[in-house]
Amino acid sequence: LNTNEAPTITLPLLLPTNNSILHSPIHPSSLSPMSVIGFLIESFIKRNFNNGKAHEVIQTTAGPGLMTLLDTALYQTYEGQLVATISSAHALLHVWFELKSQASAMLQHCCQTTLMTNNNNTTHAPSSHNTHSKQQQQKENQTNYASLNNTEAFARYCIDCANEAISLLTTDKMSSSANIASTKTDDSGIGIRIRDRDSDMLGGIVASQEHTWEEIGIRLSPTQQHMMRKKDCWESTKLYCPDYVWADDAMSQCQRLVRALVKHAAVEELIAVSTCMGAGSAKVLVGCSLRGKILKSFGNVMLLLKNDFPLRLQQFRRGIESDVVVSKRLYLIKTEYRAPFRGFLEGHAHVQRAPSLSLVQDYIHLHKWDIKALKERRKLANQRIQDYLTDKNFVEAITIEEKCENLEVDLARMIFPFAELAKLFFDGRTLVPIVEVDGVIDGKEVPLLQEQLKRIRCILCRKTSAGMSKGIRPLLIDLQGIPRDAVTSVRGLNTYYGKNSIDMRLSKLCSQLLCVYELGKSNKLGIEKKEVDGLTSAIKACSGFDGNRFSSLYKQWYELSQKQQQIRITANRGNGARHTGTPLSLEGLSEEIRKAEIEVSIAMASSASLSVVQQRIEHMEKDRLKRFGILKEMVEECCLREMDLAIKLVPPEKECVLELPEIRSAQGIFEPALEIAGEPLPSC
Repeated sequence: LNTNEAPTITLPLLLPTNNSILHSPIHPSSLSPMSVIGFLIESFIKRNFNNGKAHEVIQTTAGPGLMTLLDTALYQTYEGQLVATISSAHALLHVWFELKSQASAMLQHCCQTTLMTNNNNTTHAPSSHNTHSKQQQQKENQTNYASLNNTEAFARYCIDCANEAISLLTTDKMSSSANIASTKTDDSGIGIRIRDRDSDMLGGIVASQEHTWEEIGIRLSPTQQHMMRKKDCWESTKLYCPDYVWADDAMSQCQRLVRALVKHAAVEELIAVSTCMGAGSAKVLVGCSLRGKILKSFGNVMLLLKNDFPLRLQQFRRGIESDVVVSKRLYLIKTEYRAPFRGFLEGHAHVQRAPSLSLVQDYIHLHKWDIKALKERRKLANQRIQDYLTDKNFVEAITIEEKCENLEVDLARMIFPFAELAKLFFDGRTLVPIVEVDGVIDGKEVPLLQEQLKRIRCILCRKTSAGMSKGIRPLLIDLQGIPRDAVTSVRGLNTYYGKNSIDMRLSKLCSQLLCVYELGKSNKLGIEKKEVDGLTSAIKACSGFDGNRFSSLYKQWYELSQKQQQIRITANRGNGARHTGTPLSLEGLSEEIRKAEIEVSIAMASSASLSVVQQRIEHMEKDRLKRFGILKEMVEECCLREMDLAIKLVPPEKECVLELPEIRSAQGIFEPALEIAGEPLPSC
């Protein structure tokens, strides 16, 4: 994921929605108030506060990025009194890095052992009645496969816990609470649904666009995530200034994660294997040539959990206790200037969402003095909406969107039986191992097929959770060769990644699905079909799969998505005003439609209603300026009192789009440690 070249994901545009990626972020250099904040922070970091000269008054705009400036100044002021907390937090963070590294090595060994175990079971196939019967061999297959799945699940759980702990230690909880949730599509904004075609089987499942942006977000670099989300961010989530709430929350959550890891179901089993205790321990991981490497990595993980983590957590607790007075004071100071800041931004957002005051006053004037001109303007407002809605690029993009949704429904219908079958393979009480079968599946293909089934299991789910999706778009993005997460590089699977073309990926996927059906149909799975309830009927439901038709539908979907993206690019190049004859971009068209709808509603209102609207808009502007006055007084007083810094705040213009600027020189406290460890940085 941390590559210099940004991955290109082809998806329909999801028109029209306010949170759509259609609203391309504006570069900070084009917005002077926001770029000024970034420049001030860069200048502030290079500034020497011990030169003994008179204070220079810094003038800045009250907008996103201001909290980064204040937090950086506050931490530099109290940095010497937080040494114990920061140094112990660094030590704890490095232990989580080491846990993630060891768990990744264990996961890699588990993936390689899966192949070798299947080969071993195949080499000693149950055709030799002198050693094992068919039932005994199947039972051993199931035991080894279940043990490897438990070990792999433990390794993945360690990685997930490490990622969560690293995020807790390196992000500011107070800042995260100020930002809007991850950008995703809104059901009410999409407008195009195919509810008439939803059958009972797909009812509540075919919501292909519901979690699209969450799915895209995990495949993008932090910089790309910042570009997607910076309009929704009021504050950077990086930790620039620690406080007591951050430290206490990180401490308690790290303790909870360590306790959860120690109590994992696979720990007791692996401890029994490594110490050769218990009569049943010899039956676990039998025939695995990498058994020793797995146990070695597991031993390293257990040493971290039993020795390093208790020590580092105790040091972190002592550091928090020694700096508790300062950290609590910092929390109060950060709250002191954050509360009015958020209040002001809320007031600014309310003013921006309201109709223009000049527009309302114009219609009030027309009501009083020129009824004929009022009627003509109403007609023009309605005509403007019709012109926007019949825009060539807009209509073509919407038409393609509808076709794409129809194709996604058809693709989902074809994949749905295999998704249900995969859930039976992995979600039931009895795991269904896949073994090498002559003439059907080669030993090298076994782990790839198992991984593919695990991925298909996570789509078309009735209830979503972490890693689950109601739609089919995760699979559609996989077929474009975009990796899902860093774990894919650990597994070393080349099913969808590398230089293979989409045709080859489609062919590979279809052959894997047909292979699963053939294995189930001929009863050549690792266990008998009758041992899993519903497995026989689920296999029969997969009999109607047509690989050629699936490939054809996907290619149509992909070509339409590319065409839609090309329409967007072409329209954006010709971004101009309607009266100049230059076609509007799709982003600009969406905004113009919103403004035109507001004008139509104002044009149809009575004079008395417009007077009330005018009073409300004036009241909102007065409220915005009053909130700014409180913010200005609080920030200037806090800066002089706590940071010995003279700041003069000025309000942004009403029409100014507030977005978080990208400030490369303002590094979080733990950002150098993350860069050294090769961990992704916070997205904003």
